Amino acid sequence: MLRYHTAISSLRHCVLSRQHGIRTVSKLPAALQCQSRHSEPASYTKELLQKVDTQFEDKYKTVFRSKSRQQLVRAATVLWLCSFEVLVRHNQQLLKTSRKLLGKKLHEKLLQTTVYGQFVIGQKKETVKPIIADYLASGVGPILYYALEEDKSSHSKLGNDPFYASSVKSFKEAIDITSDAANKTGYIAVKPTALCSPNLWIRLTQVILSNTKSADFDSYHKSSDLIADSKSLAAEELEELEKLVKRGEEIIEYAASAGVKVMIDAEQTYFQPAIQRILGVEMMSRFNRESVNVLVTYQTYLKSAFENVDRDMEYCKREGIKFGARIVRGAYLDQERQLAQSNKYEDPTNPTFEATTRMYEKTAAHILNRISEWKDGDIEVMFGTHNEGTLRQLFTLLSESNPPLSSVCFGQLYGMCDHITFHLGELGIPVYKSMPYGPVDIMTSYLGRRAIENRGVLDKVKKERQLLNKEIRRRVWR
Repeated sequence: MLRYHTAISSLRHCVLSRQHGIRTVSKLPAALQCQSRHSEPASYTKELLQKVDTQFEDKYKTVFRSKSRQQLVRAATVLWLCSFEVLVRHNQQLLKTSRKLLGKKLHEKLLQTTVYGQFVIGQKKETVKPIIADYLASGVGPILYYALEEDKSSHSKLGNDPFYASSVKSFKEAIDITSDAANKTGYIAVKPTALCSPNLWIRLTQVILSNTKSADFDSYHKSSDLIADSKSLAAEELEELEKLVKRGEEIIEYAASAGVKVMIDAEQTYFQPAIQRILGVEMMSRFNRESVNVLVTYQTYLKSAFENVDRDMEYCKREGIKFGARIVRGAYLDQERQLAQSNKYEDPTNPTFEATTRMYEKTAAHILNRISEWKDGDIEVMFGTHNEGTLRQLFTLLSESNPPLSSVCFGQLYGMCDHITFHLGELGIPVYKSMPYGPVDIMTSYLGRRAIENRGVLDKVKKERQLLNKEIRRRVWR
């Protein structure tokens, strides 16, 4: 994690491109100019944490300085539109109508100047790299995400090898872009449904749960055990599982050689146990022996979140595996509840927003309390959150535990919560942006689904819009 600070130092004298409306940054903030692996604070000291504006509102002039006026207006407008439930819920129909009325070229141009431009970093590596460099210069690292996934609604058959081979190639390209632009640092996010059929993930989850006798990790079977268990899986399924494991290994090995870390995305509960096992803990056991190269995503809207994290931490600690985790609220809440109701099984999600917040903070406190049991570099956790109340609680916990900077970082989505991200980056607190990229046609579908899944977050950006509008007015009248 500390490596991206070294990358920031290497950019000290760069003058970054004005390409795509990004402002030129000829001089880094004073807090970052002298920052290096040796000069930065070693831990979350009280002195460092006292510099954090926990209301995240007084520094808007500073945090928006890299944004052009055009970008500020676009952000304020798009976030305002996203606050309308009817627009978010019917976004796919609206996009189809727009394409039909305007034609492909005008439709894509409209998206590039609005929602695509706000939430997607770009289409090609030539345009993506300068943006990553600009964020690095502001103390913000990249989580590059090429939004590939096989459509779950298609009930795709096994063996779509050309699609999966293309996915591996695209993830490798994302690794190359991140490594080159961020000086061999940063993360990429991998969507598990881009590496094998959704139907296979469902089958693997069924087998794993049927063989799980208790919550203890000793009762779990690794994928190698599943491969050998011909009674549980058909020959075709065994073959596809072997291919899945090889794809995961290929991506992680490639990323590790490029100095980039891999975050395994979370999915719905009918996928997640298999994902957490095969691409999560087992890959950590293979690739997190010398350093953290793989991080598993845990969704705290689930009632089982704390138990999942505690079990996996305990297993990694006992087996000498370095533990990597990304803690998020989760994006499939409505769908999970609807599935539980229609299929008449117990709802796996927390009943309220407040209950999810308590689960998030309970899980975070547990991790931070246990960090002292690990050597520096043996644990790495990213707290992905846009919730200011949760962040304030996290900073309180950090002031009590004082963990190494290398163990704890923060993350937000590209196009949202810049008033949080850039403020933390300026102080030298490790913080990252999840940066989706890809062609407009692929990203349109992705953005539509994510808007619906994250509309609870989008509905709570009123404060960010207010800060954006204050900065716009300040620039107009200065």
